[in-house]
Amino acid sequence: MADEKTPQVTNPTVDVGQAIVWMIGDTGLLQEVMGGYKIKVFHTRAFPWDDVFKALLYRDFKVYVTRHKADFFIEAQP
Repeated sequence: MADEKTPQVTNPTVDVGQAIVWMIGDTGLLQEVMGGYKIKVFHTRAFPWDDVFKALLYRDFKVYVTRHKADFFIEAQP
């Protein structure tokens, strides 16, 4: 039986930024900011929220969701 506390990460050495860019495709834009990430969400319904949060939280990033006017941003800090 697999350990239930082990995160579902296929390869923990993969660059998180590259993985997120691949996940979000054209539904958002990723910017690297001082060791963390800022993701602008373009299409809220098509955006893979759960996959992005899992990728960041499994790697112990602090994740914040903010809004500026009509735009949503995900900010992740190590």
